Amino acid sequence: MPEFDLLGFLVQWLTIFGLYSILAITLNLEAGFAGLTNFGKVVFYGIGAYVGATLTTYLTLYLNNIDPFECPPYSIDGIVKLIELGGKSPPLSIGLLALSLITAFIAAGSAGFLLTYPILRVGPAFVGFTLLSFGELMRIFLRHYEPVGGSKGLAAIPRPFGWVGDPKLSGFLFLLLVLGLVALTYITMSRLTNSPMGRMLRAVRDDEIAALCLGKHVPKIKALTLFIGSGFSGMAGALMAYYFTSVNPDMFVPAVTFNVWAMVILGGMGNFTGSIIGVALFTLVDRLLAFITPTIGVTAISPDYIRWMFVGLLIVMVLLFMPKGLLAERPLKTPAVDEARKLLVEGGSGSA
Repeated sequence: MPEFDLLGFLVQWLTIFGLYSILAITLNLEAGFAGLTNFGKVVFYGIGAYVGATLTTYLTLYLNNIDPFECPPYSIDGIVKLIELGGKSPPLSIGLLALSLITAFIAAGSAGFLLTYPILRVGPAFVGFTLLSFGELMRIFLRHYEPVGGSKGLAAIPRPFGWVGDPKLSGFLFLLLVLGLVALTYITMSRLTNSPMGRMLRAVRDDEIAALCLGKHVPKIKALTLFIGSGFSGMAGALMAYYFTSVNPDMFVPAVTFNVWAMVILGGMGNFTGSIIGVALFTLVDRLLAFITPTIGVTAISPDYIRWMFVGLLIVMVLLFMPKGLLAERPLKTPAVDEARKLLVEGGSGSA
């Protein structure tokens, strides 16, 4: 049995936990607060990953006086050059990281807005199936689009902290970056849902017809929600490309979306803290079983399926005994609600 590296395990697990946390929090915004059946979460995750990978690889070559069209980053020569050049210049690495995150947010958010706005006037099932279908179309397109490597994708993506030298320190700095984006996502979504827009989102979710009768532009509200959620998902995708240093179309299959849905259902719809707990449980179980299953050896059931069986059993148990998830939806926290509660308490005390 191989020696267990606790520090390496924690860095690896927390990085994956952070990436999925961003996806789960944004999906909870879309599904838990706005009632959107987004079965295409992986689409925007993949757009961000490919935007970050393409910008980083092409610009790394170009800014080092190598024509990326004569020596494309998906060619053997291009990969060799990227390995040689990656992580040599701290300003270049940090600059490309910032550019990739910003561009991934804009690209994925715009795709979410433009893709969903025309179909939001129909039922939620059509939205979910359309996004699911688009995810497969995107994957097939990427498999045959040569400028991003086709079915092989892009490899040797320079790490943003590769210039540090120490791989462990580089991984730890990247982990801090991921957790920082998780904190930004959590704070942004919490502030958003506890604002007047959050009350509007819940109104649309609970009774769309009533919201329309009150003069709310429901399609625009939902499209804006998808723009925000998809933008943050795109940034998570860009970080994922940096973490694995490669992307290929088969990394963005529908199973990724349904994994995130399972995490949100486990944690609780309409509760961001619950989403984080759901992600923590799923990713921890997955990483532990990934470490343990190679030691099991040959069994009647493939070790890879044991993880899926355990996760499926966990979801069934939660749905049976805790239908609202581990943490149920909380009441809104807004100044107007707090003031109303204060007046009710004062009024009750005065009458007493």
